[in-house]
Amino acid sequence: MVLIGGGVGITPMMSVARYLTETSWSGKVHLVLSFRAPRDFIFCEELGDLKARNANLSVTVTMTRPGDEPWLGAVGRVDASVLASVAPDIAGARVHICGPALMMEAVKAALVELGVPGAEIKTEAFGTVKRDPRSKGAASTEVAGKVVFQASDTTAPVPVDATILDAADRAGVLIDNACRSGTCGSCRVRLVSGSVTMAVQDALTEQDKAEGYILACQAKVRGSVKVEA
Repeated sequence: MVLIGGGVGITPMMSVARYLTETSWSGKVHLVLSFRAPRDFIFCEELGDLKARNANLSVTVTMTRPGDEPWLGAVGRVDASVLASVAPDIAGARVHICGPALMMEAVKAALVELGVPGAEIKTEAFGTVKRDPRSKGAASTEVAGKVVFQASDTTAPVPVDATILDAADRAGVLIDNACRSGTCGSCRVRLVSGSVTMAVQDALTEQDKAEGYILACQAKVRGSVKVEA
């Protein structure tokens, strides 16, 4: 069994790992997790406990953008090379994935490349692909500004009715996300320059705000901006 979680997508994987541990399932369980930075690594202590209780459980964690935070583990996204090193026999495994939509699509492609049958790849959607699935009609053609995605070296226009996360989706830039309602904090990203407005920012702490973090799913630009994504 290979369980792959991106950001808060770890949550259902933890439920599976707990169950397999509590029922003493005899098979190998490979838990592969990806977070933006160490501060986003939830369930860290409980994972240590599960590993101590379950000799068949292995845990691999990678950070996509650890920045200046202390981290001695792997850095980068979950790709074919990571999966092959974690589970050399992955072609014969059952795989569960939960995370941002773009991350799940990339991981599914990697799994197919490694020979995993499509029927053995299970995904759990976490949030919606569109920012507001109830909205109707064509998107506005009026541009509010542009966003520069610093790490991705990509620039994209942002329509007046769109968020930075919407622009990232259209430009193929991966920003972790889940609820898209401003409450989970998965899409937190640092604003390097420019100004934005946010209807909801419940997931940001006072420290986050002081350090310049915004929620990409809520941030609407005021002119040109630059973010670390």
